[in-house]
Amino acid sequence: MNNLQRYILLLCLISLTLGCDSDYLEKKPQKSLLVPTTLSDMQAMLDNSRELMNVSPYLNIISDGEFRMLDAGLNGQARAVQNAYVWSSEESATMADWDIPYKQVFYANVVLDGLAKLSHQDSQEEFNRIRADALFFRGLAFFNLVQLFCAPYQQASAEQQLGIPLPVSSDVNLKMPRASLKASYEQVLKDLLEAAPLLENKPLYLTRPSKAAARALLARVYLLMGNYTQALQYAENALELQNALIDYNSVPTQSAISFPLPLNTVNPEVLFYVRANTSFLNNASVFVDSALYNSYAENDLRKKILFTSALKYKGSYVGTANPFQGLSTNELYLIKAECLARADETDLAMNTLDVLLQNRWVSGSYKPLKANNPDHALEIVIYERRKELVARGLWWQDLRRLATDSRFNFKLERTSMGVVHQLAAGDDRYVYKIPLDELAGNPLMQNP
Repeated sequence: MNNLQRYILLLCLISLTLGCDSDYLEKKPQKSLLVPTTLSDMQAMLDNSRELMNVSPYLNIISDGEFRMLDAGLNGQARAVQNAYVWSSEESATMADWDIPYKQVFYANVVLDGLAKLSHQDSQEEFNRIRADALFFRGLAFFNLVQLFCAPYQQASAEQQLGIPLPVSSDVNLKMPRASLKASYEQVLKDLLEAAPLLENKPLYLTRPSKAAARALLARVYLLMGNYTQALQYAENALELQNALIDYNSVPTQSAISFPLPLNTVNPEVLFYVRANTSFLNNASVFVDSALYNSYAENDLRKKILFTSALKYKGSYVGTANPFQGLSTNELYLIKAECLARADETDLAMNTLDVLLQNRWVSGSYKPLKANNPDHALEIVIYERRKELVARGLWWQDLRRLATDSRFNFKLERTSMGVVHQLAAGDDRYVYKIPLDELAGNPLMQNP
């Protein structure tokens, strides 16, 4: 991580100059911005939401097959986007999807190291909250990295599989090797489990983590680890704090953007705000996959609320062209339903799914779902996950984790420049290559 962290060090100075509030900049000279000495300094670093802390990777949205791009549009995209679109194994010189999460880790580590040097007796509550925020952001960044640059988690092989470098200090002179996949997930869980009890039930701003958000993220992590008992527990615990759903009958279907900016207008489903680092879906050459579009029933309002009749996406909970990749209650209902199905609780799984879907269909038209057995229930839940959580990068995670399940054998296919490209379940290309600029400064073992 040596060269990358030096690069981050420079960017941190620039970002803090642009991103922090004016009071902070007035109080601290530029040279000391990287050595925060007060709780307000540290809060300002974590509140750099627009430029960094609430920004997520995006190549998974390009790769997961939910959207297609015309050749003319693809020609104008960056090389990393072109590679992700056709599932190329070519190595990229640089990748924002690697750099941004590690910048977030660096910021979090600067705050955590600074807190360790503070006397916090007079402001214990604020100290604990800021520490919990930093742990949450670091855990989320590590989690996003393993979804892109590591193999899917399998308990039997996780100790032998390569994970990611895990810097837990802001010391830029440390050169970090790749930890095991098991150790990488353990660090994610450690950060989130330590943060959760210290977080507020509801944050002052949606760009700050909350107890509900931490529980929701833990549910997602455990789901991807195949620990369905824990995933169910944390999904239910998060829903105890916030379980509201939007009745889509109240959402205008003719609007250019279906949902308002949640930072200005309350979106009751949003637990934590994150936007993907791209406006790819707003490109005039990008359209929803026709098979996905046609999978919605006529009375399913998601078809008109998530997409235009011209197959353009308009349903981001960000309220702009950027995809939403945060945490929300609708995902929790789906996690809960899936875990119940896997626990052979067929009726409970369907009942949970019904709570969500009756808020998605035209009033009076929805009929409760019926499943013949747990396998059938699970199939229905996975099918609804794809239709509900569009453009969140979660379908890429689902494709990865379901690859070894004989009940699901998804194969992606798309044609670009007259060439048919395919991605079979379990293919090595479900793991992105580490960018070359990182390998130049830190000779990590490259992915296959």
